[in-house]
Amino acid sequence: MERFLVAFLFLSLCVSSAFAQNPEALLSKTFKAYQSLSGLRVRSTIVAEQKVGDASMKRTISHEATYQRPNLLRVKWVEESEQGGMTVVSDGKNLFTQIDALKQVKKEAAPKTLKEIVRSSDRQSLVVDGLSCFIGEGWKDKVTAAKVVGKETLNKRSTKKIQLTLKDGSIQILWVDEKGFIWRSQRRLEQDHPGGRLTLTITETFSEVTANPKLPKDFFAYKVPTGFKQVSEFQVPQMPPRQQR
Repeated sequence: MERFLVAFLFLSLCVSSAFAQNPEALLSKTFKAYQSLSGLRVRSTIVAEQKVGDASMKRTISHEATYQRPNLLRVKWVEESEQGGMTVVSDGKNLFTQIDALKQVKKEAAPKTLKEIVRSSDRQSLVVDGLSCFIGEGWKDKVTAAKVVGKETLNKRSTKKIQLTLKDGSIQILWVDEKGFIWRSQRRLEQDHPGGRLTLTITETFSEVTANPKLPKDFFAYKVPTGFKQVSEFQVPQMPPRQQR
């Protein structure tokens, strides 16, 4: 009887382990985790590294975003090397895009859904991330292959690393916790370039992922900052004509 019990426990462990390591099941869990939310708040740091031959360039961007269905959002990006950044706010009726470098705010009617706001056309994003899942973009339309490649602790959270091969040929790795939330995403793209092989790596690491955050009533209200001009279209300053010698 004991050997049957041992065999049964071994078989159960194998089945359980196989299910836990199933990347498709983990990706579906992630999609459902974000789809079930009415609101989402994230804070992250985005690092973009580009290499062409021996030359390299690195950019670091701070990112804060809060989304609430059906069409409320407040998003801000600030690049490390710049003064200010860009802020986008939808109060449900109007959509405001603020560019600090221009000291201008573009005002337009807010689309009815978050998907219409964050996607400039009917085309979906190439990558799998929390926002794409939140607005309903399925991972199956983007991924040609997926596998679990390890585990890692991020922000004191145990995560599984899922490697994706995307339809454009790039490789993306997701760090996903037991609830299905993403705490890091890294995408690597390589292509030919006149200066040599070009490699672009974009890594986004999250310090906060809050489901259904409690927000003050006026959180999505927007007021044009002092010294900024409200416009219907951005006005880029004209460069002075080059003097001939």
